[in-house]
Amino acid sequence: MTEVEALKKAVAEAEEKAAAEQALREKHEARVIEAEQELQEVMKKCETLEQSLTEKESELTRAHQAACDARGEPKAPCRRSKRRGRSRGISPGVFAELPRSISDAAQFYQAEERNTADKLFWSQYLAPNYLVPFADQLKQLIKLRRAAELAMKDLIIWLWPAEPIPSSYFRLVKRLVSACPRLDVIKRSVCIEGARMAFARAKVHWGKMDAEKLMTEGPPEGKEHHKPELYYESVLKGSCLAAEQCTKDIMFP
Repeated sequence: MTEVEALKKAVAEAEEKAAAEQALREKHEARVIEAEQELQEVMKKCETLEQSLTEKESELTRAHQAACDARGEPKAPCRRSKRRGRSRGISPGVFAELPRSISDAAQFYQAEERNTADKLFWSQYLAPNYLVPFADQLKQLIKLRRAAELAMKDLIIWLWPAEPIPSSYFRLVKRLVSACPRLDVIKRSVCIEGARMAFARAKVHWGKMDAEKLMTEGPPEGKEHHKPELYYESVLKGSCLAAEQCTKDIMFP
């Protein structure tokens, strides 16, 4: 190969590499634009919600004022009530824990390599001492609520695979109240299924074995020193094989 041919080949390879990098950049930029559009849509929805809340608050204030006028009460309490409504962005309660959640979410998504819509949304609150407007607090609460809803649905699908997913956020929460008792049922059923498989396989070799007697009676006479705990390690591998073969989807009463 001549020097000219080698140079042409190197140029062609460089152009091919540059084209591939350009295509990758364009793909990445398209995803960023798409994520920004998704974020803008979410922000528009939040702004619409905030406007609706503001309108309802105004209606409530007018109704309260009318009630005060009808009863002949002074207007000062109504004005104080309105001021309290305006200061709700810094009121305790649902907003008290919000700064910690904002910080945790921002740091979590900042560590992600991909530029997702969630990462773009939370990254804007990474600045220290950033005073979050009330409109942004609503957006953050909506985001956190959505994340909690998805997590609850995943857990419910795992705990109740055969049952429909609750149709509302309230029903999701109520279903999770039963999660701990449900976990007890699952653990008990898995234990029973594993023991059933082990006893059944033992019975293949020792047909006269009485599983109930084996579990309720002590060692044979003269072998009182034989304790089950002494054999835990030697049967562990077989127990692991039984666990792999169990379906773990049978619920026993």
